[in-house]
Amino acid sequence: MPPSSRKPRHRIITLAALGARGLPLHVNHIASRTLSSSHEPVVATFALFFLVTGGKGCGRHLELVDVRPGELHFIPAGVEIHALNVGELEGWLVAFDPTLLSSLETEPPGRTPMTGGADLASSLASRWSFRLLLGEARRQRIERLIAALDAELRERQWGFERATSALFTLLLTELQREAREHASGHWPSPGRLVRDVLAFVATHSLEPISLADVAAAVDRTPSYVATAVREETGLTVGDWLREHRMAEARRRLLETTTSVESIASQVGYSDATSFVRGFRRAHGMTPRAWRERHRQAGG
Repeated sequence: MPPSSRKPRHRIITLAALGARGLPLHVNHIASRTLSSSHEPVVATFALFFLVTGGKGCGRHLELVDVRPGELHFIPAGVEIHALNVGELEGWLVAFDPTLLSSLETEPPGRTPMTGGADLASSLASRWSFRLLLGEARRQRIERLIAALDAELRERQWGFERATSALFTLLLTELQREAREHASGHWPSPGRLVRDVLAFVATHSLEPISLADVAAAVDRTPSYVATAVREETGLTVGDWLREHRMAEARRRLLETTTSVESIASQVGYSDATSFVRGFRRAHGMTPRAWRERHRQAGG
C-alpha cells in the first residue's frame, strides 16, 4: 500500500502553554540558548510579534523567511511555523490573543478592509502578515515598550492590567506608524476562498453552524472547503470555529459575572459539559478556575 499523502496533524500551542497565567498577553525575551531548530511544524492559537535584536536565522510561515536584526515580524494565529535555523537569534516575543487587536479601531498595516461584515482586524480570521525593517529610533521606542510590558506582566502590581492594555495599544500604534511610513513588504495571505470561509466563520461562530453551512455560504462542497482551509492555514474549519468561541468565552469570563453554563450556550455550545471539556483541553483548567485565577492576578 502506498504511503498516505495526508498531512500529519500539527502540534497546537496556546498562550497557556507559554505561561501566560490566564492573561491574553505574554512576553518572552528570546536568546539563542532558549531556542531550538526544528522541521516539525507547530500552529499557535495566538498571534505574535517578534522583534529581532541580534543574530540571524530562518524559518517558514506562509513562505521561507530570513530573519535579521532590526526587523519586526508579525505572524497571525493559525499559521504553520517551522523554526528551521534559529542560529544566534535574540529578541523579544510578544504573543497575544488576536481579539486584543480591537484596542485599535483601524485596519492592520498595509491591509484594506475585507468584505463580509466581520471586523477582521479584531478577529481570529485576521490572516495578514508583515515584516518591518525598523529605523533605529523607532526600534528603540518599540523595544522599550515591550520591555515595559514584560515588567508589568512579571511584577503584576496593582493596575497592571490597565497598564499592559495601554502599553499594548502604544505598541500597535508605533507599528502602524512605521508600516504607513516605511512598509518593507508583505507576505502572502490565503486565497480568496479561504479568506471568505474564515470571514463567515468569524461572523457566525456563535451560531450553531456546521461545515455544511460554511460550504454553502461560499458555494463549494464541504470536502473542498475542509481541504482548502486545512492546506492553507494548518487548522481545520472546526479548529477555527472552536477558537473563535473560546476567544468570546474568555472575554465573557473576564468582563461579566455570567455563569459558566450561560456562557456555554451564548458561545454556541449545546451543553455546558462539552464547553467545559473543550475549555480545559485548550487552557489546561476549567472556565471557573481560569476566571478565578485571572481575578486573583488582577488583585
